[in-house]
Amino acid sequence: MDSEPANNQTAQPVKKVNSKLVSAVVLGNTIAWADFALYAYFSPILAKVFFPFTSYSTSLTLYFLIFAAGFVFRPLGAMISGAYADKHGRRKTLLATVIISSVCTAMIGVLPGYDKLGYFSIALLLAVRILQTMAISAEPTNSTALLIELGHNQRRGFISSSVMCGVFLGFSIGILSFYLITVKLDDAQIALWGWRIPFISFLFIGLLVAVLLNTVDESPVFLAHKARGEINKSPIQTSFNTQIHSLVISFGYGIMMAMGNYFLLGFMPSFLTHDIGLTLEEANLAILVCLLVSTALIPVCGLISDRVGRRPVMATGAVLFILTSYPTFSFIAQGELSYAIIGLVIYAVALAPTAAVLTTAITEMFPFALRCTGGAIGYNVALTVAGGLTPLICQHIYRLTGDIYSLVYYITLMALIHLLFVLFSKETKNNAID
Repeated sequence: MDSEPANNQTAQPVKKVNSKLVSAVVLGNTIAWADFALYAYFSPILAKVFFPFTSYSTSLTLYFLIFAAGFVFRPLGAMISGAYADKHGRRKTLLATVIISSVCTAMIGVLPGYDKLGYFSIALLLAVRILQTMAISAEPTNSTALLIELGHNQRRGFISSSVMCGVFLGFSIGILSFYLITVKLDDAQIALWGWRIPFISFLFIGLLVAVLLNTVDESPVFLAHKARGEINKSPIQTSFNTQIHSLVISFGYGIMMAMGNYFLLGFMPSFLTHDIGLTLEEANLAILVCLLVSTALIPVCGLISDRVGRRPVMATGAVLFILTSYPTFSFIAQGELSYAIIGLVIYAVALAPTAAVLTTAITEMFPFALRCTGGAIGYNVALTVAGGLTPLICQHIYRLTGDIYSLVYYITLMALIHLLFVLFSKETKNNAID
């Protein structure tokens, strides 16, 4: 039986926010996604390090194939991580995620390039990326479950939006790291050893965040259910047996966000430099501004969702994508930094509403015992389909047409699919959490 909206939340006295726990969750997401984003940002450089035996265009395609291959394993990672969170705790899972992601990032930082190990270096890169992608697959939904279970029913959209603030801050830190490397070192130094610095350094930062996460409390809702012996022993099987409708809706909710994120992170860095003609420093600066604008808008959109609901906010994001895609590319096509920043700020405004409430709406759909498992599965199938493939699809579209505006059709299609799912789903703002 598909999950129905639970009983409406009752008015409760305002509770003090556990700021230490919220901060730890934000930092955990920040570090894990900074780790993950480095691979995308360094695509113009690492494509040459691991695939120097062919043209730049082909090496970039091969590099993006490894990016996409990791995403194929996201649903599997989501099931494992989500089920662990539902059976053993949200905090423990987040802690493990940060550690594994940081170790994988450092491993990429010490991998020999193709000139040292040939095809074996590519195989090692693929293996590490698969492990890292599986590790972080359920982190946003697991983290959101932890935050919405704190009991702040009237403010849970605002509080849980901090998860995506952490994700976008991680993206920002990743690109800032790349920006600093490209400013301080010349091209030869970067290609030889400079690119390794941020990958290795994030291991130590990640371990510090893990120490902090180890000191915060578990979800009170999880502890209460565990004390009553109400933990589902087979959350994966139960999710597929009873939550098909919610799994499909969560896929539809996630498809535009998946496209939006990885269009910006996976495709845009190389597109701005190789096709538009910006320098690496200029491209990174434009993307950084975009990310920071989205980060600033996310809590505002989360707060609004507590007033009007999750669906209106997500629908607004979809409509904004449809209406602003053409102006976005009109500015980017000018080939100047100032215009690229304007175009990407417009993109940021369209991206923020869905980013703010996506994981909140998804986790609110599922009952407690399946919240992390169910939420992670649908979300990660969307990321596999629309996230991992987006850089490849966009590169292929642009290579075939040579027209920058051809990319508008792909973005519009994803936004329309998302909008249809939002319009034909039920509001989750008033669903009970415990």
